[in-house]
Amino acid sequence: MSQSDTNSLADEAYFSHTRPDAISLDANSADGIFGVVHDLGNLIQVATSALNMISRSPDIEIGPTLLPVFASARISLQRAGTLVQQTMRLASDGNAAAEPVDVRACLMEIEALARATWDRNIAFEIYASETLPIFRCSRVGLQSAIMNLLLNARDAMPDGGVISIIATAIDDERAAAGIELRISDNGLGMTEDVLRRASDPFFTTKASGLGGLGLPMVNRFVREARGHLRLESEPGRGTVVTLRLPVEG
Repeated sequence: MSQSDTNSLADEAYFSHTRPDAISLDANSADGIFGVVHDLGNLIQVATSALNMISRSPDIEIGPTLLPVFASARISLQRAGTLVQQTMRLASDGNAAAEPVDVRACLMEIEALARATWDRNIAFEIYASETLPIFRCSRVGLQSAIMNLLLNARDAMPDGGVISIIATAIDDERAAAGIELRISDNGLGMTEDVLRRASDPFFTTKASGLGGLGLPMVNRFVREARGHLRLESEPGRGTVVTLRLPVEG
């Protein structure tokens, strides 16, 4: 395989889970976006009802190996429903609910969800300081941002690999107090051209799948938190995403 082929594969893998091929929206049409979000909410309710029916049915026995998968599916649907509610509220009044968030606890929840549902060839290395300050933000927004980054990292490692998550308090007299989240993988990486466009809405390198919104959503969350996002990547050497999030004094 040539170097150009390798670079193309790397770019495609990193964005493999985010592209809106199935939905055509006018970017300036708030009504269109509002309608799509509303329909997604209805679909989430249908899926949730189906899971509830399965759990209550005396004719269906859920074996021990499927219990964590079933639980993860329910948690994911609950979070998806919360995201829909927040998006609808944001469309109507422009404000997302903020609350004091324990970042370390959020990371542990996300790790448990990923370990229960992802292939075993993906390993996790997580370090979260026990002295992280409380961060005020949308809890679901933070979890969604982190999950988007983990999905990108996973898709960039088709043969498996290691995802590292490091969360530390910013201890620098030159910077405001805050939290630094560093998420890295040893996957295929990205070319310089793709790296420059990585946060552009609807940009993707793959012709199939739902894509082009993952990193832009992360970037939006970071901007709303008055933080900073940094991307570092090289083909064949993986990707590092660093979020620096300020906390109120």
